[in-house]
Amino acid sequence: MSSIKNSFTILFSILLLNAGAQDIHFSQFYAAPLQINPAKTGFITGDYRLAGSYRNQWSSITIPYVTAIGSAELSFVSGKKKKDIIGTGLMIFNDKAGDSRFSTTYIGLPVAINLSIDKYNSQYLGFGVMGGYCISNINYDQLRWDQQYEGGIFNEEFPIGINDYYDLSAGIEYNRLIDKSNNFTSGVAVYHLFKPNQTFNNDPSSRVFRKLIFNAGANLGMGNKFTAYPKIMFEKQGPYQEIVVGYLQRYSLNYNYLNDYGIYLGAMMRWNDAFIFITKLDLNKFSMGISYDVNFSRLAVVSHSRGGPEISVMYTNHIPGMHKKKIFCPRF
Repeated sequence: MSSIKNSFTILFSILLLNAGAQDIHFSQFYAAPLQINPAKTGFITGDYRLAGSYRNQWSSITIPYVTAIGSAELSFVSGKKKKDIIGTGLMIFNDKAGDSRFSTTYIGLPVAINLSIDKYNSQYLGFGVMGGYCISNINYDQLRWDQQYEGGIFNEEFPIGINDYYDLSAGIEYNRLIDKSNNFTSGVAVYHLFKPNQTFNNDPSSRVFRKLIFNAGANLGMGNKFTAYPKIMFEKQGPYQEIVVGYLQRYSLNYNYLNDYGIYLGAMMRWNDAFIFITKLDLNKFSMGISYDVNFSRLAVVSHSRGGPEISVMYTNHIPGMHKKKIFCPRF
């Protein structure tokens, strides 16, 4: 079994050295909105939103893959009738992976406008773009290959272990706000529009694949106490694709939908990979979610089905003195 585990460890290292072909991902994708679609920027009920997620994966196989993301957004009303919403913000994530401690830090600056497309402010069409800067580095000290030994002498000549690039992404999203407890959202985004170069050995053909993301979800009120949250996300990046589909059920601990307390239980499935079990808690304007991946792919032989835990937090509130028109945006 140890030889199998070592083989997977080496495989992970090889994949990382191939220019990081696949972006980071979160099981609670809805809790990292700017990572899903820049058009979501600022489309919130309050004036600002703070969000963060932390993921620890594959500790049962090798040195864990650790990913953390944080974002901050501001929301403003715009237009002659103050119906449209402009959002701006900042997103930062860091990912460290495997024995090489392959590290990626990304800084994104999104901006979006959501236009009211009916007189009742119940339908919005959003457009967003995000400029970004990414820097990656790799530590070769813990990696060994046969080619490093020449005539019995250890050769420590390595390519440069740092790479950076600038990036641009864009998205569009539609929101249907029926009432305080019922709404629908769907959107499409494309990340890495210009396929920036990411290489540690000056290879001009080593490009970051464009990433296409489609996501949809709904809030469906079920009386005073219960709300259903079906969700789906499809992602394709080069030869890789991912489908996550699931459902959360919320039980309200009081009767006020917007200024309230509630608890969620739910599950999702990442197609051909893992079951995701989720619990979440709303404490007034603060939300916290915890999930765990149970792996059922071929990797389960060495992972013992242990994918990894993930924690998310989100806080939305108003800024004193900013009195924008109340809009019941989708709850994440």
